[in-house]
Amino acid sequence: MSSLQHPSQIIKSQDTVIKVGSLAAGKRVPIASAVSSAGVIAALPTTNVPSVMTFLGGVTNASIAYNDGEQEYYVLGGGGFADSVKTTRRIVASITSYLQRDFDDALQNDAFSESMEAVTAGRQDLNHEVYVQIFKNIGGTSSDLVFDTILFCATVANYQESYPADNLVEVTFDLASRGEIAIGKFTATSQTDPRPANQGADQD
Repeated sequence: MSSLQHPSQIIKSQDTVIKVGSLAAGKRVPIASAVSSAGVIAALPTTNVPSVMTFLGGVTNASIAYNDGEQEYYVLGGGGFADSVKTTRRIVASITSYLQRDFDDALQNDAFSESMEAVTAGRQDLNHEVYVQIFKNIGGTSSDLVFDTILFCATVANYQESYPADNLVEVTFDLASRGEIAIGKFTATSQTDPRPANQGADQD
């Protein structure tokens, strides 16, 4: 017996928000303790969090990879069979976006948007890090929205710009995690809803 899949079962990428902010030099957000043993983030971290967290509004494509490092080992008397232990974990978020001018209350022609300023700072400063929040809406009610949430500090790596003639300036870059990672379900109220109020202005 087969069953039809209901359209509302499908999670849409348009319900995903990526927010970034520049970290102060030598500071990282302690985030591992934010996740309970049940995989729930009761409250977002506040220590060392950048004062301005803005969403990447020009993203056209994003992919997340969880990269695990393994240590292979052999046990004496184990018949020569190999086993392994996961020793490290890193998240790499690969982003394709467009360069955007700052657009808060009015268009500013002399600066990038705050989110892109946080990213492009890594072109000059090799030690520059950003705090990354990724919220994927998976359901809930209008007053209690549930997000699959990923939190990590990252370095901006593999930055590239493309200048097609008479077209938009496209950028690609990786947000490669450094230090702790937090992954869990976060329930947002109307006051803590991470989604932007509109697509025009930067939202912090």
